[in-house]
Amino acid sequence: MKLSFSLIGIALFSSCFYLTGLAQAQVVCPKSIATVRDSVLAEANKAILQSVYSDLGCDILLDELPGRRGIASFNNHTVDGEMYRLEVAEPRYTREFVRSEVPLFQHSGSLWLHPDQTLRESLPTGYTLGIVWHEQYMEGRRGRLFKTVEESFNAYNNGEIGSLISSDFAVLHRISEGGFDVVPDQGAGIMSAPLYHYLGAEYSPFMKLFSDHLRKYSPFAHMEPKMASGKKK
Repeated sequence: MKLSFSLIGIALFSSCFYLTGLAQAQVVCPKSIATVRDSVLAEANKAILQSVYSDLGCDILLDELPGRRGIASFNNHTVDGEMYRLEVAEPRYTREFVRSEVPLFQHSGSLWLHPDQTLRESLPTGYTLGIVWHEQYMEGRRGRLFKTVEESFNAYNNGEIGSLISSDFAVLHRISEGGFDVVPDQGAGIMSAPLYHYLGAEYSPFMKLFSDHLRKYSPFAHMEPKMASGKKK
């Protein structure tokens, strides 16, 4: 009798283990994720993102696209999701989506100013197409639109703009590499908000696994904003 109960226990345990494994095996992996082209932030985290997906048993293709194109590609199902988006982008989604249950990290952005007041008052402000908080801030303001943040950095170096809008991480990274001929001053803070991962709603089971991984390991914690060490206007 004891043997019979033991065998039943083993059978039940094996069945539970099998069903759990089967449930995990049925989680469908996203195949392609849009990130913003020429983004310092995206490039700095490329290997980490691929590692997280790999840990969850998925290979992922990162499709680098201009900001608006990433949203359009997600809406028309060309890509399965987007990385590094703020909640303010959600009204632009026409496709059913799921957002990561916890943010990737807290993101901050500022107006960065040429130290020569004459130049920053006479030249337009550079901002990037498809980055929603850039476009919202620049409504009613004099600006010059660029396809990528990198283009706005180059325009600043060339004396074409007197200020620019950017994530603080991207500017500080560029400063650390000596990428500005004249180091900009950090002006008014424009945005501080969490960034999320978005997927089509059909990938909700996978997003649950992804969110649990974020909670447990915080793989993007190094991206939390740090204040600029230079002058602040």
